[in-house]
Amino acid sequence: MTTDATRPRQRSSGQGWSLAEHAAGDVTVYVLRGEFDLAVSAKLADLLPADPGPGKVVLDMTEVEYCDSSCLQILLRLGTRLRDAGGRLAVATTVPAVVRPIELLGLGEVMPLHPTVAAARASWGDDA
Repeated sequence: MTTDATRPRQRSSGQGWSLAEHAAGDVTVYVLRGEFDLAVSAKLADLLPADPGPGKVVLDMTEVEYCDSSCLQILLRLGTRLRDAGGRLAVATTVPAVVRPIELLGLGEVMPLHPTVAAARASWGDDA
């Protein structure tokens, strides 16, 4: 049985994309699915916390088909705010459409890549 605290919350759903949030211990996991482009970026910015505090966040992007620079900028801003507050951000994916721009732009310091959510948590010394 899933409790309300662990049940994923669908934050938004639009044409071709969705964002869900759930807690996994002391880590907040945002599950992004679909295509993220300029038309989505404003909604994505509204749905992610403007002041995330010093928490730990994993962006599960294993089901993202496309992510353009406007949405990467929103995610980078989240990562920067987390880091400035003493928190951490990681991206879980092996999808080339996400991995390649993060690597090419050298964003790995703020948005480190891991193949899975469990691997991201393990990199922080957390249990998967």
